[in-house]
Amino acid sequence: MASPQASQSVQERLIALCQLAKNLKIDEEDLSFSSYSASIVNLSDELLSLRRSLNQMLLVEDELQDHLSLTRHEQLLIDKWTISLEKDQETGETPAVLERRREGLLKKAKEYHKELTAVMALMPTPPSVTVTRLTEQQSTNKLKEQELKAKRAKVKAFQGLPPNLELARHELRNARSEQMKLIQLRERLLGRMAESVT
Repeated sequence: MASPQASQSVQERLIALCQLAKNLKIDEEDLSFSSYSASIVNLSDELLSLRRSLNQMLLVEDELQDHLSLTRHEQLLIDKWTISLEKDQETGETPAVLERRREGLLKKAKEYHKELTAVMALMPTPPSVTVTRLTEQQSTNKLKEQELKAKRAKVKAFQGLPPNLELARHELRNARSEQMKLIQLRERLLGRMAESVT
């Protein structure tokens, strides 16, 4: 025989199943697993259908919000133009007056454009100096400076010689003979010093 606790637990479960069957609208005479399963599947289908409908409603709401924003923008533009037209009517400016003013502005703009073209034609053409050409010129200048230094050194070596080539050769021969005399004098002096030491 079942214990009172077990029967109470079974009774609670049975009550829960009956309540579930009532919520699922299952016939009380057919409380089989298949009827529960079929009801749950039907509820799942309804839930999916409701979710799909909700998503469609959200999309429609987004589209309506976009249309509302566009309509508000157009309303603001209409209000702006209405105010502008009312001001023009108050000042007595008709569309014909506005058209004449526009034509006058266009003529002025064409005149200014012609003057600008004439001034630009008189302007000197800008020098076509590029960064690469500038760096090339700098390197060329450095090479020329080095060549100039070498030439200055050569000129410094021949400083005091006459510009005439024959005279310069003559001066060079005289300088060499003087040099040879000095070398011989030095040799004699060194020889005498060596003799005095020994």
